[in-house]
Amino acid sequence: MDVRKKGYRIGELAHLAKVNPRTIDFYTREGLLEPLDRADAHQHRYYPATSLDRLHLIKHLRGRHMSLAEIRDQLKCVQRPEQREVIQTLQLVCQQIDDLQHQLKDLSPIAPQTDRALVMVMTVEAMQKVATLTAALTTLLA
Repeated sequence: MDVRKKGYRIGELAHLAKVNPRTIDFYTREGLLEPLDRADAHQHRYYPATSLDRLHLIKHLRGRHMSLAEIRDQLKCVQRPEQREVIQTLQLVCQQIDDLQHQLKDLSPIAPQTDRALVMVMTVEAMQKVATLTAALTTLLA
C-alpha cells in the first residue's frame, strides 16, 4: 500500500518534521498526536498527513515557551477548518515578525541616528497593527 494512503511511519514523519522519533513517541503518549490504526502485518504505527502540520504547530508553540497543557488547549482549537486557516495565517505573520526582528537587529549597528528614529516609528506602527490583528483574531476564535 502507498505511504500517502496509509500515512507516515514514525521515522518518515520525524524526518519530514526535523524532530527525533522519540519526540513523536512523547507527543503521542501526551495525546498531542494520534496515529492511525495499525493496519499492516508488522503492526507499524502510521500517522496521517495532517500530523506533519500538527507537529510544525507544536514545534512553533514550544518555541514560544508554551506548556504541554497550553499546547493541548491550542490544538483543540485547530479542529475546525476555519480555525486551521486562521492559525496558519497567524504562524505566517509570526514568522514574518521574527524575520523582521532579525533584520532590525542586523541593521541597528549600521543605521544612522535619523534612520533609527524612522525605524522606531515604523516599528511602533507595526506593533499597533499586530495588536489590533491579535484582538480581532482572539474575538474570532472565542
